[in-house]
Amino acid sequence: MNKNKTLQLLSNFVSIQSVSADPKRRKQITMAVDLLTRELRKMKFEVRLIKKNNAPPLLYAARHSSKAGKTIGIYAHYDVQPEDPVDEWKTPPFELTAQNGKLYGRGVADDKGHVIQNIYAIKELIVANKLKNNVVFILEGEEEVGSLHFEEMIQSVKKTLSKVDVFYVTDVGMHKKNVPQIMYALRGLVYFEIKLCVGERDLHSGIYGNAVLNPILVLSKLISQMKDTKSGRILIDHFYDGVKKIGEKERELLKKTYTGNKELQKEAQTFTIIETNHEKGYLLPKIHPSFDIHGITSGYTGVGAKTVIPKEIKAKFSFRLVENQNPDTIEHLVKKYIKKAIPRGVKYTLKTVAKFVPFYTDTDNSHVKKTAAQLKEIFGNETIYNRTGGSIGAAEVLQRHFGKPVILFGFTLPDEKAHSPNENIDEEMFWKGIEALKSIYSKI
Repeated sequence: MNKNKTLQLLSNFVSIQSVSADPKRRKQITMAVDLLTRELRKMKFEVRLIKKNNAPPLLYAARHSSKAGKTIGIYAHYDVQPEDPVDEWKTPPFELTAQNGKLYGRGVADDKGHVIQNIYAIKELIVANKLKNNVVFILEGEEEVGSLHFEEMIQSVKKTLSKVDVFYVTDVGMHKKNVPQIMYALRGLVYFEIKLCVGERDLHSGIYGNAVLNPILVLSKLISQMKDTKSGRILIDHFYDGVKKIGEKERELLKKTYTGNKELQKEAQTFTIIETNHEKGYLLPKIHPSFDIHGITSGYTGVGAKTVIPKEIKAKFSFRLVENQNPDTIEHLVKKYIKKAIPRGVKYTLKTVAKFVPFYTDTDNSHVKKTAAQLKEIFGNETIYNRTGGSIGAAEVLQRHFGKPVILFGFTLPDEKAHSPNENIDEEMFWKGIEALKSIYSKI
């Protein structure tokens, strides 16, 4: 393996600011697609860009090796999160930096590192004449903004994707260093933006306080009434209808994933781990729905005092869902709840930004078991079966449309800091990951 060339390609890739959430960086999206297209065409892949409106394109690339071979589908994404807050980075966010056994840079963990690992694994199999299977790359450019057009985009290649025997989604991480894991379940998601407006202008709190509505107080009350902090339950009527509870067998399986709250607290670098009166804290993100506020904008937060009653407030919030919860149903329930809860004199808009269906795959599937065995062979430890509270919309879409196994794994560590400053991937796991992919893709 030519490690220098691999690192140079990763460095070039990381230097491209392919932030899908920022329309001003659409040229950077194009640059990322061009880089991947050139690399895949060198490997004799037929590349097709699937476009929809002004959205980042889906890059579809196929290479036929054998009629007798199987067809493997490889999903990853080339878009990244914004780099904010920049002043908390210890290295330049869009400059690949090697430091203390880690590679730093925006997207190096989520998900550009995995993209390059996959490309080089396939390239080395081709060079060594060991690629006996057909390969399809599905590289998305909207994963970080909710995969808004993914399901629609794959319709134009549905015929060829229907020939795929197994899909591999490399967008998660290791349980810990040299301990691989396969994620068999993901939570779903419904993500909202809300805006409340109480008037035409900001007002002086001394003159108008108590006489007019304060949108911050209105939203605070609305938020506080959505969830019981003691039980952790979401208080929207019918929210839990049909929710599937996990059995004791699965609970025993999940006990292998964490020793307890202290381990989770250390990983998260937080001051405490919440426990409810019905569940251990370390299991809450894995097997229960959740409600979270992601950002609120209103009023004055600058230097000094400004006694203002703002005219409006904006917020982003979401619900994570578990098996048997339908995002469309939850969307309807939330909209109904908010419409009823908004007081007179408040104008509001509520926008649904993203929706993902919960994902679950059978761990007894033969492809899953083979993948687990190959991961164990490379890393030297038993592969753990785990579930995560995160969402990857493409996984469920691929499973639902094509009915084939969708296997989730990856090579980042719990301290990867994806979506945060100082995002990183462990160098040893990066190189071992390429070896693992070569083994999996050649022995399917």
